[in-house]
Amino acid sequence: MSEKEFSIRVKDLSFDEQVWPCAEDKLGRYKEIESLTPLMINAQAPLVFCLDAPWGAGKTTFLRLWVKYFEKNSLASLYLNAWECDFAEDPLVPLICTIDSWVEGRQGNPKARKAWEKAKKYAPGMIKSTAVAAAKVASFGALDLDKELEKIAAELAGGAVGSIVDEFNIKKKSLEQFKIQLSRSLEALPDRQKNLVVFVDELDRCRPAYAIEVLERIKHLFDVDRVIFVLAMNCEQLGKSLQGVYGAAFDGVNYLKRFIDIDYRLRLPSAKEYLSARLQDPEVVRYFELRKNGASEQEHVLELLAFLVSRFDYTLRDINQLLGRLKLVLHGVPADTNLEFFLIIPLLVLRERNHSLYSRYAKDPGCANEVVEFLLGYKIGEGGIEYQLAFMSGMLLGMARDPYSRRKLNSLAGPWKEWSAKLAANVDNDREVAELRRTVDLVLEIIADGRRFGGYGYSGSMVFDRIELLGELGFS
Repeated sequence: MSEKEFSIRVKDLSFDEQVWPCAEDKLGRYKEIESLTPLMINAQAPLVFCLDAPWGAGKTTFLRLWVKYFEKNSLASLYLNAWECDFAEDPLVPLICTIDSWVEGRQGNPKARKAWEKAKKYAPGMIKSTAVAAAKVASFGALDLDKELEKIAAELAGGAVGSIVDEFNIKKKSLEQFKIQLSRSLEALPDRQKNLVVFVDELDRCRPAYAIEVLERIKHLFDVDRVIFVLAMNCEQLGKSLQGVYGAAFDGVNYLKRFIDIDYRLRLPSAKEYLSARLQDPEVVRYFELRKNGASEQEHVLELLAFLVSRFDYTLRDINQLLGRLKLVLHGVPADTNLEFFLIIPLLVLRERNHSLYSRYAKDPGCANEVVEFLLGYKIGEGGIEYQLAFMSGMLLGMARDPYSRRKLNSLAGPWKEWSAKLAANVDNDREVAELRRTVDLVLEIIADGRRFGGYGYSGSMVFDRIELLGELGFS
C-alpha cells in the first residue's frame, strides 16, 4: 500500500447488475430490501417513507443497492441525491429533471410522454420567487407598495398578471394541472408495478432551509396517487439542524414527522460486523495479502478493534475515524516490515479516550498497568483476557523496557505473576481456568522477550510520533 495511491474518500460502489445479492452488500442488506420492495410497489399511495439511521450507518449504500434491485427486476425507480442539488434555488427543479430523465427513457409509451410534456409546461408557474423578487419585498417600506407588488407579480408570471391575486391563482391552477398530467404520465410504469418509487438521499446533509423546502415540495406538489418517496436521512440530526435556524425551543423532530407517513429505522450492524465489512476495503485486503502472515494479522486487527470500539461505545462515525487513521498506518508501513498494531491501535484509542493518561504513558511507560486496566475496563486479575488483549497488554508493558535495568519491568510484571499463581492454585481439571492461565502467562512471556513474538521492536519515540500525527487527523 505504501507504494500505491491512498484513497481518502470512500469509492463509489460498483455493481454487477446480474448478481444478487451484490458483492458490495457486506452487511446483508438484501434481506431488508427484498422485504420492503413489495410494500413500496403495491402500497396505497401517495406515501412518504423515511429511512432513518445515524451518520455512517450505510443509508446511501442501502438506497444504491435498492435501486439496483429494482433494475434487476425490471422495476421503475428514481434516485436523487438532494445534497448534490442543494445549490438549486428551488428543489422542484432537480425533482422535475429526475422524473424527466425517466419519462424520456420510456420510448414505448408516447401517451405518457405527451402527458409529461404538458406537466412540464406548468412547472414554471410553481417555481418559487427569485432572490431578486425577495429582495424587493424586503424593501417595501421605502417603495410604492402597489406598484412594486404589481411589478414583482408580472416578473414571476412573465408579465401575464397584474396582481398578487392573479399570481396566486396561476400557481394554484398550475399545480392542479401539473398533478393531473403527472398522474397520466405514470402510465409509463411497468404493468406489474403500481407505484413509482422516488429515492431521495442525503437530505440531512443539505442546508436546513433547503431540506425543508424539499419536504414541502414533496408533500404539496407530489401528493399524487401512485407516487411514493423514500427519504434517507437522520431525523434526529436534521431536527437539531433546524433548531439552529428556528431556535432552541423548536421541536425539529416532531416538525419533520408532519411530512412522513412511515418511519423505518435501518438496522444498525454490530461493531464487529461493521468493522469486518470496512476491513474488506480493497486497499486493506491487498495490503495484508502482501504480508507474510497477513491473514492472521488481519484477523487479530479485527478482534482487537472489535473489543476496543465496544469497550468505549464507539459510534459508527468514531469507528470510521479510527479506521481512517489505521489506513494511514498501513500506508506508511511497508508490507515486509513489522506492523505494531498491538501498540498503535490501543494508543490511538487511549489518546482519544483518556488523553491525560496517554500523556503520562508517553513520558514514562511505568504506568503501563494503569493503561492496560483502563483499556480492558477491569483490574488485572479480576476478569478474563483474550489472546489479542494479552498481546496488546504485553506490548504496552514492554514499552517500559530499559536496556540497563529490568527493575521497572519486574515491577510491572508483579500483578500478572500474582494472577498466574492464583490461577495455578485453582486449575484442577477446569479447562477454562487453564486456558486463562496460558493467556496470562503469554503476557509474562512478551514482557520477558517481546522480540520472540513476531520480531516486534520497541522504538517508543517512533510509535508516539506516529500516534501524535494520526491523532490530529479527522476524517469526515
